[in-house]
Amino acid sequence: MSESQGLLNTIPLVDFFRERVQKALANLQISASEILEFYIVNLLQDFRKTEKLFEQKDSKMWDKPLALWLAQAMEGDLHTRIRCLKQLGDVSLYTAGVFGESIRKKIIDRDYYIRMGCTAYQSLSQMLTYQKTFAELYAELSLNFPNLVNVLSEVASTTPLNTNQDILRLYERWLATGDERMENMLKEAGIMLAKDLAHKPQ
Repeated sequence: MSESQGLLNTIPLVDFFRERVQKALANLQISASEILEFYIVNLLQDFRKTEKLFEQKDSKMWDKPLALWLAQAMEGDLHTRIRCLKQLGDVSLYTAGVFGESIRKKIIDRDYYIRMGCTAYQSLSQMLTYQKTFAELYAELSLNFPNLVNVLSEVASTTPLNTNQDILRLYERWLATGDERMENMLKEAGIMLAKDLAHKPQ
């Protein structure tokens, strides 16, 4: 059993992610406010749920394009704009950080997610000037977005697939996106995928 697996078995998940985030921030020499650290820890915990990263559409999970989140934000009322811009920023940050290597060579690459995420958080900061704490939080998220992508990338590299639920969630995401990094993580966990079985000698 690895050190990470042991930690996941003995401490609450939020504490595990807090320890990993704090370690990554220190390793990368990145300064972050307490509320920003709290936000990143909760983002990592929340996005373990498949429905946080994808939308339900006709009984299937849909990887909604960032441009549609932005369009929905621009066309909606204030509540819708805040919700959609937050989702746009969060999805951009999580995807660029956790799956950055697998999207690096795609047409919609990591830089695109970084630009969209920065813009979303900056817009939220400007919209929420009447709530100083949130305005400052989203301004910090926007300003430090590329650094936070690196933090999430380091956290992801040290977080194992520890339970059957972890593997099932990752499998669901892989089915929805075909992401190469997810596929490799499943294989490393000993999961034989259908496309591999089809080519296996009888």
